[in-house]
Amino acid sequence: MSKSSLHFSLNVISRKDGRSTVAAAAYRSDEKLYDEREGRNFQFKKHEVKPESFILAPDHAPKWVEDREKLWNEVEKIEKRWNSQLSREIVIALPNDLNNEQQKELIKNYAKSQFVEKGMVADVNIHRDKNHNPHAHIMLTMRPFNEDGTWGEKRPFSGQFDKDGKKIYLDNPWDNKENLGLWRDQYQDLVNKTYERLNLERRFDLRSYERQGREENATVHLGHIASAMEARAQKEAQEKGVEYKPVTNLGKLNEDIKNANAELKVHQKDLVETDSKIIDLKTKREKIQNDIRRTIEKSGVWNALTDKEKTSITFIRNRMKQEVNLTVALKCNEQFSNWEKALSNKSKQLIQEKNAIETAKKLYEEYKNAPQNTIAKDRAKYQVQRQGFSVESFDNQVKERIANFNKEANKFKSEKEKFLENRDNVKEAIKVLEAVTISQAKVLYNGDQRIKEMNPVEVDKLVQEFKTKGNIIPLDNAREFLDKSSFESKKGELSLVDQYDKLRKDNQFVINWHNSVKRKELELVQIKDTNPKEYQEKMNEFAQQKVQIAERFKKVKTSLSIVEKSMINEVKKQYPNEKWIDKMDGKTAAKVLRANQNEKRIIPINEFMKYLEKDNKQNVNGIDKALLDNRESVELSKNNFDAKVAQSNMMNTIANNLKGLIDDSDKGQKTNIDRELEASKRRNRNSGMSR
Repeated sequence: MSKSSLHFSLNVISRKDGRSTVAAAAYRSDEKLYDEREGRNFQFKKHEVKPESFILAPDHAPKWVEDREKLWNEVEKIEKRWNSQLSREIVIALPNDLNNEQQKELIKNYAKSQFVEKGMVADVNIHRDKNHNPHAHIMLTMRPFNEDGTWGEKRPFSGQFDKDGKKIYLDNPWDNKENLGLWRDQYQDLVNKTYERLNLERRFDLRSYERQGREENATVHLGHIASAMEARAQKEAQEKGVEYKPVTNLGKLNEDIKNANAELKVHQKDLVETDSKIIDLKTKREKIQNDIRRTIEKSGVWNALTDKEKTSITFIRNRMKQEVNLTVALKCNEQFSNWEKALSNKSKQLIQEKNAIETAKKLYEEYKNAPQNTIAKDRAKYQVQRQGFSVESFDNQVKERIANFNKEANKFKSEKEKFLENRDNVKEAIKVLEAVTISQAKVLYNGDQRIKEMNPVEVDKLVQEFKTKGNIIPLDNAREFLDKSSFESKKGELSLVDQYDKLRKDNQFVINWHNSVKRKELELVQIKDTNPKEYQEKMNEFAQQKVQIAERFKKVKTSLSIVEKSMINEVKKQYPNEKWIDKMDGKTAAKVLRANQNEKRIIPINEFMKYLEKDNKQNVNGIDKALLDNRESVELSKNNFDAKVAQSNMMNTIANNLKGLIDDSDKGQKTNIDRELEASKRRNRNSGMSR
């Protein structure tokens, strides 16, 4: 059975290269397309054979993507930068053993499975100008579409912020440098399966010789000029009855390469038997790396799933734009939790807006009915203005506000319906994928029963470590690996504790700012009578600063509340069997997480509590007596000694906090949180600043 090769290449159409996707699409489709950005039509010389063109898109993409001119003009609009990447193009040779319909079916199935199901729109054009070189151009969008049909971000938002408060974006899975190899391999597999189905003997291998594990060198591409010269030389040699010899430099180079490869094969024969005995871990790795749906299907589980379960897995894949596993499904679930919170906030805003409009209507009626030049008239006017309206143009303003309210209410209703429709899909997928993860781990660990005792999320981490890096973590070392990996932050990503510390600093900054403005206002009283103009200007400036302070303070407080809840949830995950942790406050959670983060492990609760034992009470700056007694013999440096003191102080503080929580859990008394809330209320009453 012979093995052949097919051309497969990828390039990016970028604005910085002076290129236009509209022009590219016009050339590849043989259509006249108008470029709105450049304000002109593009139409090129017709191909000898009219290209076969079609557009494939995800189900949730808007209908207008099926219009080639509209599609690429919208791409040009959404990409604002001078160096924006506009489209990714795959150029693929089609096997000329297949007829036109078979070629179309092949490229259509390939584009759907590799690109469209991951969220891309594919503009496909098949060129058949020359019988010996049929090929397809697949132009792909660089952005996904949101569920509502709007353009999404090229790089998804991680939900995290850096130290400067800027959003941190994840890597775009479509831009992974390994994609070219994966897409090429998938095309090769699809072509070979097609040939197998059609009972054709020929097979294809699109990998380089190096990736194939072949030691011989690949020949170089001649190009059409050198190929023509070599063809003429072969014909002349045949007519004269002499041996053909290459006439071009490239032809001679290929001849030398073929001779060298022939000599190499003689030496390789002795290695065949030895090579066949080597265990190919790569094969096992590639098997488990397959798409989750494929893995399920092969194991027979896919056919046993209900339609609802199949739909749920497909939904996760389409939404997350990547291969599905339990970790991906849980990330999707987090997105839905955030979506639910956002919907709740939108609902509150709509209710507030509705109440504001109704209140304004009543106040405006009071204003109209109040006698002229009265306090009641002025009071009603002022109250109308406080609701965001003016009495002079109230009717127009209220109509506009009602129209906007109805528009937003309809959008909210539609979004909520979509949320409710898909929320169950995510939960269903998590159930299925938990079972699949355990099944994969059983294969990986040869049915070791300890897998059943582990949390599916932790099992998935072990499976993903093997998938991505080929490392099989022994189950004896699994706990150490899992604890360590949970504290390894991604590059540029702040941990919850770091975010908490940053927000605390921001909070103190706002408080200092507020106190500074109050102090300056008091100092300004001295010039109130002597320089009223400057006094008023300064007071106006301080009034603006107060508005900014209030907005900043509200934002910081909201962010702090969210991070504190997240930290408490993280502590619950780290200590799932400790029910009293439900009563933990944000400060204690931060201390526990910081200790674990410093140690790069999850410190057992009983290890914290050892610091409360009488024999280990701290005598000097929190350092153990035993440590003091042995300080000289151990020859601790001052820095090391100070670090031990700080660590011991921190552990002792945490132990006291935890003891309070544990004690509270068994008593009908106030918890630490209740006491903290009461203390906070007292501080608020005594403070001159509104919290």
